[in-house]
Amino acid sequence: MKRRAIYIVTLLLIVVYGCGKEQGVDPLRRSRVDGFNKDAFVNRYRDPQRCLNYSQQALNYIHDSLPDYVDGELRALNNMAFAYFLMSNYPEANQMLDRVERQVERGKRKEGRGKIANGEIESVISNLLRARLLQRNCQIADSYRLLYDIGRSKILERNDDNILYNYAQTEYYITLLTLNFHYRNGKEQDVMSTIREVEQRREALKVDYAQDMALNYALAYGLQAAGESLKALDYCDQNYEILGRLSRMRVLGDTVSAFCLYNYANTLQMTASIRKSMPGTVSADSVLALYDEARRCFFDYGDPYQMLGGVTSTARYALLIGDTAFAHQVIREWQALRGTWTPFAAPKMELGYFDLLIRSNIAKTPAENRRWYEHRYEIQEYITRNEEEDFALQNSLSMAQRRSRLMTIFAIVLGALGVVLAVLAVLLWYNAVRLRREKRQLEEAKRRDVERIANVETCLSVMRHDVSPFIGYLRNPHLSAELRDEVLSQLLRTFDNIKNWTSLSIPTGLVFNASKFPLQEVFDDVSRQVIMPRKGVFLSFEPTEAMVWGDRLLVTILLRNLVNNALQHTEEGSVKVVETRPAASENEEGFVEIVVEDSGEGMSEEQRENLFRADRPSGDHGFGLILCRYIVKKHDDNTRRGCRIWAESEEGRGTEMHVVLAKEK
Repeated sequence: MKRRAIYIVTLLLIVVYGCGKEQGVDPLRRSRVDGFNKDAFVNRYRDPQRCLNYSQQALNYIHDSLPDYVDGELRALNNMAFAYFLMSNYPEANQMLDRVERQVERGKRKEGRGKIANGEIESVISNLLRARLLQRNCQIADSYRLLYDIGRSKILERNDDNILYNYAQTEYYITLLTLNFHYRNGKEQDVMSTIREVEQRREALKVDYAQDMALNYALAYGLQAAGESLKALDYCDQNYEILGRLSRMRVLGDTVSAFCLYNYANTLQMTASIRKSMPGTVSADSVLALYDEARRCFFDYGDPYQMLGGVTSTARYALLIGDTAFAHQVIREWQALRGTWTPFAAPKMELGYFDLLIRSNIAKTPAENRRWYEHRYEIQEYITRNEEEDFALQNSLSMAQRRSRLMTIFAIVLGALGVVLAVLAVLLWYNAVRLRREKRQLEEAKRRDVERIANVETCLSVMRHDVSPFIGYLRNPHLSAELRDEVLSQLLRTFDNIKNWTSLSIPTGLVFNASKFPLQEVFDDVSRQVIMPRKGVFLSFEPTEAMVWGDRLLVTILLRNLVNNALQHTEEGSVKVVETRPAASENEEGFVEIVVEDSGEGMSEEQRENLFRADRPSGDHGFGLILCRYIVKKHDDNTRRGCRIWAESEEGRGTEMHVVLAKEK
């Protein structure tokens, strides 16, 4: 009783839970429709006609009382389509499937009719049944296209805890296995991978007993066609075990043999086919008995397709073992019934039947035998055309998949190549930047080396020039002691300039000690340090209140050198030091301009150009001006404010030396 309750609850969940997500529908009325659909689903194998009746009641109730319950309508239509399929009424089955697709499309376009919770999966279920109908008509290319599209859509992987998806998955694998092993004779290249996939998922594919047996039968068919007969028998035994369990129960008041007659007959026929391929395991009579029992069950069930299959397989085996009389008996029983039903589209089954008629020599006249040959030829031509279409489709899809894989691989390789090229480009760019930086550094180092060499040469020549006058003074025996001391003091300051010059000529030169100081203090220091080389020259410092930002010692050295240089080149007249406003182009608030003006001999244009260049000595102008240029550059490097030094002079009209320093950093 426990298994019975589980079975009934499972069936109820398929319909109620599958259709129960729809919103805006009266729950009580919906439950009535779900009840009809549940009863229809339970009876789909046991009694297809009863399945049709329950489904029609569901549709009538929806039409009268629940027009917005689209999910219930789709479930009823799919139930009816499956029942018509089992009754071999293919036109009616296709009509139901067309209605399913129309309702799904209408639901997508028209929101007011009600939300379709299960429209997507019901559409897949209808397409799976349509694929089986196409298989029976040997339109295997179209069937494969439907299965291919369903597989590619990944819809069956969106389970969403809906049992309808589980049912659709089992139907998908049953349909795929039937196509590969029955209608393609197991010729698909990778058929065993499909079987392995189903076996791996077998435990999860649970719907009800009838569906379990249908899936077991499909696996047994595939394994038997693939040559794994013992494993195929295992799946047949699983079906017998299910039937045995159910035979000890009463399911809804009917015996299990009636409930599962369809799958029982299929399993018997599959067992006989497997045993036939295993000589020595059982006798030929036992195999024939299995075939005949399956045939009788199919006759009791009433499906013309399965009835013809039972007749063909039984009579063919009877002929194989030499029991011609029994084969003729089976054929005549079928011929007696053949006029009681409308022919149906089952070309492959019909082809086997006409093969049987021709081989059995049962024809009463040559004309009858000729008609059988003609029918067989027509059917064979039809099947061959469809097989060629399927072969072409498989090749086309296979090529498309290969192209897709190749394009994917090409895209990956191209992407990897792009990444490599991008990395190489970045590395090349980085190396180029590094090389340019190193080149600039080398050029700067070279420039400094050249300048240092020039500085040494200039220093030596200027030292000779600047020191010579002092040596001349000191050699004068009449030089007073006071003047001698002053000359020695000036000579020491000259050597101090040389020391400072040497410090500023290397990268780690003289330390720049920045501060803000009054310019007047520098004026006072310089006025005390300079030596008046001759009489008749007047030196003056104009008072100032300006503040300077820089190195006070360096500014003192700078101004002292400018004043000494001016005094040395002034025979008579004056040297004047003033702080004045910067030129109009300068920021008057941020700079201090110092002017050292003399009335001396002046300079030529060439002398002015070479005045501050260590590599081009400017004639008799001293080393101090080159040092002055370095001091100003030192201030500009530390302030970044545009500190500079320049000379304004004409020959015979004196010289003005201009220095611009910053007031603040």
